[in-house]
Order: sequence, then C-alpha cells, then structure tokens
Amino acid sequence: MILHNIYFSAKGTTEICAGCIGQELNLQMKPYNWFEKPCNELLEISCEDVLLFSMPVYGGFIPQLCAKMAKNLKGNNTPAVIAAVYGNRHYDDALLQMKDILTEQGFYVIAAGAFIAEHSVFPSVASGRPDDKDKAAMKAFAAKCCQLLSIRNLKNCKEISLPGTQGYDGFSYEGVPFKPDGDDKCVACGECKRICPQNAISEGDFRKTDNDKCIACGACIKVCPVGARNYHSEVYEQVRGDFEKMCAEYREPEMFYVEEAE
Repeated sequence: MILHNIYFSAKGTTEICAGCIGQELNLQMKPYNWFEKPCNELLEISCEDVLLFSMPVYGGFIPQLCAKMAKNLKGNNTPAVIAAVYGNRHYDDALLQMKDILTEQGFYVIAAGAFIAEHSVFPSVASGRPDDKDKAAMKAFAAKCCQLLSIRNLKNCKEISLPGTQGYDGFSYEGVPFKPDGDDKCVACGECKRICPQNAISEGDFRKTDNDKCIACGACIKVCPVGARNYHSEVYEQVRGDFEKMCAEYREPEMFYVEEAE
C-alpha cells in the first residue's frame, strides 16, 4: 500500500501539515508538491493505495489552479484523506469542495481535517502555526485514519458529512485586491520569477507583478534574499489592521470522519 501525498505549498506550511499527517499514517510514501511540479498529466491511483490531499485555502476555496489539476487524478474507489490548511479566518467551503472534486474523480473520502497555519498574506495572523498543539492534533487525526483504513469494507461506512455551502462556486474568488511587488532593494537575481507558479513576474523588471496572474501565494516574498518583495500598497496597510483584529482568536483544528454502519 502506497500513500500518495499530494499538496500545494508555496510558503512551506501546507507541506509541514502534509508531512506530519503522512508520516503518522506509516505507509510507504510518494510525495507530490504541485507548487514545485504541477500535475499536468493523468495520475491514476489504485484502490490498494491511499491518497492524502492537502491544500491551502484562499478565500474559502482551494486555489483554482489546484482544482483544475485535480481533474488529472483518477481513483478506483481509492480511499482519500483530505486536509485544508487555512490562515485562522475560516476554511468555508474548501473541505466540501475537495471532497466533491475527489469523489467525482473516483476517490472515497474517509477523513477530513481543517488545520491552521500562518496566514500567507498577513503573516502576523496565526504566526508560528502550525505549532506543537496543531501537530499533536494532526497526529491524532492520522491515528484515526489508520483505524479507518483497517476496516475491511470502507464503502459500507456512512458517507462523511462536511460543513459548507452546497452550490458554491470555487472559481468565483478573484483574490485579494493587492499583490506583492518589488522595491528599490531588488538586486535582479530573478529568484522570484523562477519560483512564481503563475509566471506573474516581469522578465524585464523583476519588481513588477502582473496582478491579473498573481494569486498572492507569497512564495516570491519568502524567496527574496534581500526583502525587496512584499505588499507595498496603502490599501494593504488599511486592510491589515482590521484583518488582524478579526482573526486574533486562536482557532482549533477540526476533524471529520466516515462512520461505521450499524
């Protein structure tokens, strides 16, 4: 049995969550970071294997490019575990969206978790998360998943029930109204352009960003060796204070599972 550990991680926190859960599942693991290597070809996963599907939450949904790539997955009644990683505001419809996509692609979702990580746009929100408490929750989540995977006929379990709004539109979210760019500290090393998953950074001037392409994942900010890339707009500063206050409460992970039929 192979664990196909699929995730999209621009700043590393979703990868931490996927790794923590994956290790505790204690299976031979095959990792796929769709941020580093997009899934542009069919990937079929046997019913004898397991899918761990971990995605960041952008505005209540998984990134649109990930929703599109997930259409290249093909399951065969393959058990799947899903994890939504969000920045302490809310995961909204993300878990339901992930379940719907994977079910359509031939997977059977047996467990779902919503976990908290440092916010990608406002890093002062949920700073330092996932913390030790979060990781303990992930390990407990994985342990329960192991129990479920030992059930001989998982399809006899009651279908997992997840929060969310039926009839959501995961392709309507247009992102935040501000995008990162470079300032005068830029040394034109090109690391930001190399890492950008949307090719949103100008070839001629690495300080410039194509706002229509940028998904505000924050990878360019993290990789910049001189701190030139960030959010420099007045709108960002105006929104930041209100957002920090709104999301100051420490949110706890939430976990959901299929139930064995009586």
